[in-house]
Amino acid sequence: MKLSITEYENGGFNHIAGTIAQADNLGIFGSMGLFAANFWPPSGTYSYTLAGFRAFRGFDGGTANFPSASLQTTSSDVASVVVYAASDPSILGRICFVAINRSTSSKVTVINGQALAGTAHLYQMTAASAAGQSPVQPVFVGLVPASGPSLTITLPPLSVTTIDVD
Repeated sequence: MKLSITEYENGGFNHIAGTIAQADNLGIFGSMGLFAANFWPPSGTYSYTLAGFRAFRGFDGGTANFPSASLQTTSSDVASVVVYAASDPSILGRICFVAINRSTSSKVTVINGQALAGTAHLYQMTAASAAGQSPVQPVFVGLVPASGPSLTITLPPLSVTTIDVD
């Protein structure tokens, strides 16, 4: 049996909340093995909602994509921060995370559950980074060494961060 959603939309089309909701939906859809879901766009603009897709596709401004093999992971602050993870079967050791801080305050979180070795490339969307962008898209915010069973990261308030470890 395959499950799908015929039409959905979250609102928040021109607000960071729309980015957060869309990224969270996509993470849930992938982790639950949803076969298909159709975003039903409103009339007018919805650039922040589309930015939620960019957390998973083209987050580097090019062709980098969230991998296909879903992995288990957790955040040390599950009430405020949700994390989705996947590995890339074609690139040994590549793991990608999308970390969503739903809180209005900055959060230091520990991402657990995966053995890491390499460098984490961070791409982020916040209300401040999105202001004035057209289209709204992730911004490269730096590199962090990634080794061992967890990764500690500080997430800005109301943000979506894609972490690509290779």
